[in-house]
Amino acid sequence: MTTLQTNTPWLIQDMLGEIGIKQKLGIVLLWLLTLFVFAGTVLQLIDPAAGILDIGILSVLILGLISGLLAIFCSIWLQELLWQPFKTFRKHLGNHFNQLTSWQLCVLYFSVFFLLVYAVLLCLIIVF
Repeated sequence: MTTLQTNTPWLIQDMLGEIGIKQKLGIVLLWLLTLFVFAGTVLQLIDPAAGILDIGILSVLILGLISGLLAIFCSIWLQELLWQPFKTFRKHLGNHFNQLTSWQLCVLYFSVFFLLVYAVLLCLIIVF
């Protein structure tokens, strides 16, 4: 007596692929949106003495994260929609980055560092 074993195929073949950056951003965005909606209830379940100010500060933090991720998501979407070569460039970014010389890498690192410092200073000016 021989046993016949068959491999059952996946119902959806697309589910076998990896999740892309857009899908990951979308999942995080939905999770943060759900957390934003239920932030007050969750905080009051954890700490019944939590006041309105605590819930408001938590909501502003989550809303800031949502708006930041939404800006990243929209910029990636618009860049790929309006400028098609960006999509292929982003997929092969590792090859392009490794071809840079050492002085080009230093210029790139320092420019990103100083732009981040400038952004932090501008945010501090806005806050104060």
